[in-house]
Amino acid sequence: MNTKIALVVVIVAALSACEQTKTQEYYMSHPDELAVDQAECKLLNKNTFNCNEAAKASAILKKK
Repeated sequence: MNTKIALVVVIVAALSACEQTKTQEYYMSHPDELAVDQAECKLLNKNTFNCNEAAKASAILKKK
């Protein structure tokens, strides 16, 4: 049983690592992707690294 649980954890970790990591700076220079990713984060109620970086970039861009 523990082997099955460990296998599931490894598979989930591997699949979640497939998402391309985007930084705040990336989003600031790609506002079209910023909008798309923020909409996806909000729609799916996601709280990932990319969602957090997109939110930071959006806040900075709104101040300008």
